[in-house]
Amino acid sequence: MKSSTKKLIAIILSLSLFGSYLIYQAVLASKEKIETQYALNETVYKTIDTEAFILRDESFVEKSATGTTVSFVKDGERVARNDTVSMVFDSEKGAETYMRINEIQTDIDRYEKLEMQANLDVVNVKTLDARINTGLEDFLKAVDTGKFAVAAQKADAFRDSVTAKQIAVGGTLDVSKELSALRDELSELQATSLTYSEVKSAEAGYYIGGADGYEDTLHYDDLDKLTADDVTKAIQSKPSAVSENVAGRIVPSFNWYMLCVVDTADTVNLTADKELFVNFPYAGIEKLPVKLYKVGDHSGDRTMVILSCDLMNDSLADLRIEQMEIVTRQYTGLKVPNSAIRTVDGVKGVYVVSGTILEFKKIHVVFSDENYTIVDNPDQASDFIRLYDKVVTKGVELYDYKLVRG
Repeated sequence: MKSSTKKLIAIILSLSLFGSYLIYQAVLASKEKIETQYALNETVYKTIDTEAFILRDESFVEKSATGTTVSFVKDGERVARNDTVSMVFDSEKGAETYMRINEIQTDIDRYEKLEMQANLDVVNVKTLDARINTGLEDFLKAVDTGKFAVAAQKADAFRDSVTAKQIAVGGTLDVSKELSALRDELSELQATSLTYSEVKSAEAGYYIGGADGYEDTLHYDDLDKLTADDVTKAIQSKPSAVSENVAGRIVPSFNWYMLCVVDTADTVNLTADKELFVNFPYAGIEKLPVKLYKVGDHSGDRTMVILSCDLMNDSLADLRIEQMEIVTRQYTGLKVPNSAIRTVDGVKGVYVVSGTILEFKKIHVVFSDENYTIVDNPDQASDFIRLYDKVVTKGVELYDYKLVRG
């Protein structure tokens, strides 16, 4: 009985010692384990985040006929006085036929370009690679912002670039059957009699199809009379009903305006005519160059700010009430997470993995928020962090020349 008890005690002690050893090794391993990331260049922006009302000099383009309306020009496209901006078909089938004719012509143009590509002896593959990368980025951006019609166009461009690359590196392409079928369909549709009336522009300007109901919320001629309350009410307003006779709008003036109300403290460094950038994150528009037109009265906690722009395209033509970021400053440098920054002997820096040892390197902070810090090396000193340094973001008991596992 005593012998078995002794054996049991011995087993328990052995298991306890073994467990303690495992815990000890785990603690050692946890102390030695570190996480790293490379120091890479990045540009970040200090912004004033707000909501903006877009004010344009807009007049309605009205149609006299009833039926199915098809835009003849793209949104944001410049038109002259008496140019045809849309067509009104007496039947939906007629409008569909017209649109199908345009689609077929686009497809024929695409296939003819690819066919010509296949017959070229020398092609710049690097240019095609750049076009492929840009095409994919444009497609993903259009999808992210919900612009699915644009995404479809970008998808076609991306597909054609990939096909051109395949041809360039030795692939073959025979589109003769597709071209023949499309040309036959085009000839058949073009022989169809289409009844429609044209809608012409009464003045020159940018054309925008349809209407959103905010055209009369604020008046362009009242721009210099507007107050912060006027802008706030416009942003919070609901759209008005739009007449069925409205085919679109003409914007005759080059300048259009972004009206917003921000914290007065954010306007301290804003002065008239200052050139800035704005982002419309939900519309996929970044770094749009604008000019500060006016800063309102600073008497209250909130101040009106008006920005102007003279650029126009289909994306800009679609804006009305939007989340907007006013970029007041930008910072470029190496981006490191705040978890990597340590203070050694009163000096801020980071530990980097150099070969198999740790090395402490100083940092010069140019911008910081709650998650990360942008740093640079203004004098290119050797004891400061540099591009592609392997920065330790997580670890314990760090010190210079400490050996680390590979």
